[in-house]
Amino acid sequence: MNLKINPSLQWGAVFQVPACVVDKHLKIASPEQIKVLLWVLRHASDSPKLADICAALKCEEGDAEDCLKFWAQRGIFLYEDAESDKPLQPKSDAAGERSRQAAKNPPLEPIPLVSPTSEQILARTKESSEIAFLFNESQKKLGRTIGYDTQCVLLMIHDQYGLPVEVILMIIEYCVSINKISIAYISAVGKDWAEKEIDTIEKADEQIEMLRRCNGIWKKFAALAGISNPRPTSVQSEYIRTWTYELSFDVDMIFLAYEEMANHCTRLSFAYMNKILKNWHSEGIKTHSEVAEASKKRLEKRSRSAAKKSDSKSNASYDIEEYKRSTIHDPIVYKKKKKV
Repeated sequence: MNLKINPSLQWGAVFQVPACVVDKHLKIASPEQIKVLLWVLRHASDSPKLADICAALKCEEGDAEDCLKFWAQRGIFLYEDAESDKPLQPKSDAAGERSRQAAKNPPLEPIPLVSPTSEQILARTKESSEIAFLFNESQKKLGRTIGYDTQCVLLMIHDQYGLPVEVILMIIEYCVSINKISIAYISAVGKDWAEKEIDTIEKADEQIEMLRRCNGIWKKFAALAGISNPRPTSVQSEYIRTWTYELSFDVDMIFLAYEEMANHCTRLSFAYMNKILKNWHSEGIKTHSEVAEASKKRLEKRSRSAAKKSDSKSNASYDIEEYKRSTIHDPIVYKKKKKV
């Protein structure tokens, strides 16, 4: 193939793309991650915010955050959330047990860029029936023949992250069930499970059950709120997990928090919803009627406070109304001094 750049192309406006993006990361990056990268590089001098990215690419905030984190983890961006309209990730109180676990176990490094050769993978397959079984079963579950790239990632998940073959196959089966079968997504899930030490069939069953429950809650919540996304982003999933498992709220209470948020925010803010639900949890509020009762008490308290202020003004030692009348009706008279 003889491929050349069109010489008539206008080169007036150009921007730089780091060579390592193409050399090292292009094969594992998703189309959405590439779009976000190119848009941010093009507008880097404008100090783009998260809202700008979402508006330009017509994507959700959580998806854009995931893409930014992907490039930040690879050293392309030094992403600071102080200028954005929303934090990059949930704070420690929202992340709950996951954040506490991460503090104990530092995050794993991404799969190294120095990958085994085809010959090494073939040799490993011949000497290990377990690895051969992993590759064969992965092809059946994915419904396609896996090539070198997929074999390489699966092998590195097993060797570097320490996940047993049966857990890796459960990851693939779960990814297929939610129709997210890219090797980059499978690799990301493997890294997440390894960090959480989900390394047995029992732990994997619990994790999948939790993920499916959160996805089910998301579908009900999204239907009530009119959100079109079929599945939550990783950030949104963490909030859903916290509200469901740690705070024990059902989908109706989550939607009620959404309505409260909508009364104060111009766009969807899971961080604001999280504050509402955590306040309700700390006050022992679990039902709609308890929310209404608490709201009624707050209004009564404000009314009493306003009435108290009004009474304090009316009981002043001077007559304000008389003062107003005197200043309006009694003209000030200036008398001339007599000359001596």
